[in-house]
Formats: sequence, structure tokens, C-alpha cells
Amino acid sequence: MKRSCAWCNGDMGRVEGSTRPDTETSHGICGGCLDNFEFQQGVPLQRYLDSLPQPVLVVDRNVVVKTANRKACEALSKEPHEIVQQMGGNVFECAHARLPEGCGSTVHCSGCAIRRSVVKTYVTGVAQVCVPAVLRRQHRGGEADLSLFITTVRSGDMVLLRVDASDGPAAASA
Repeated sequence: MKRSCAWCNGDMGRVEGSTRPDTETSHGICGGCLDNFEFQQGVPLQRYLDSLPQPVLVVDRNVVVKTANRKACEALSKEPHEIVQQMGGNVFECAHARLPEGCGSTVHCSGCAIRRSVVKTYVTGVAQVCVPAVLRRQHRGGEADLSLFITTVRSGDMVLLRVDASDGPAAASA
């Protein structure tokens, strides 16, 4: 089976013992991304996040955004002050977050792939890699579905949430 980095999608060689070696892919983290992830002591978190080429948000277990890198802000067309301390559904402009119950409390939230990936990673510590997600967005006076891939990694009491457009590892801009 192929092995690739969950962050940069780089090839990490092959893993023996698979029943379908040509169709299965295992994910890990390559040395370069691991070096970035285990950044040097004294490097501010924001500087580290901004060094990543993918859009990444740091969220807590309730999917409240604590910070985001420049790529995420660009993809969302938002300034950092519009993102920090906001529920993920509000940041992503989820149409369901606008319901009276709010983000995290609607009947739709239990099936949200973004929320489920963050919570699963927070509770188990197991990274979720390229999880397909469809986000119904309140957008330009109407609603539109946006297909994404979500990758989550736990770091301490936070979860790093990477967001990729479904057509590749580019930011999901709307």
C-alpha cells in the first residue's frame, strides 16, 4: 500500500502486507512536516501556522476557532478578528449555523463531517485524514454546497483543522 503525508501529500514510500497494495493508501506525517509540526521552542504559534502552505485553523473541542493562519483567512475572505473565538459553523458561513439553535446545536450538526472529525480527533487523538465534507453555505444571498476534504490532528488540548477544496489541496475559497 502507498504511504503519503497527510499534510503535504508527499510520497512516503510503500507499506508491505496489504491485501490491495495498489489501491490502498496509508497516511502519516513526513519528516519535513513533522519538523514544522514540532516547531522550535520559542517560535510563536502564529508564525508556525503562517509557515504552513495549507489553510489551517486551530479549534478547541467545541469547534471554537482559537486562531487561523493567513491561508485560511485568505480562503475565507476574513480578517483574523472575524474568526477568533467564533464557532466553526459561523466562520465557514454554514447555513445551519444561522438557525435559531446556532452552530453545534441544530439537528444537522450531529452529521457535520467537520464537527465529527474535530471531536473524534480531540477525544481519541487519532488524526482524521482527507475526510469528505459537504458544507451548505449561506452565500451571496442564497445557499450553495461546497465540497471539502478535512484533515485533523490533535496538539495538546487543541485540534489543527486543515481544509482543502475537493478538487485538490488548495484552499477552499468561495
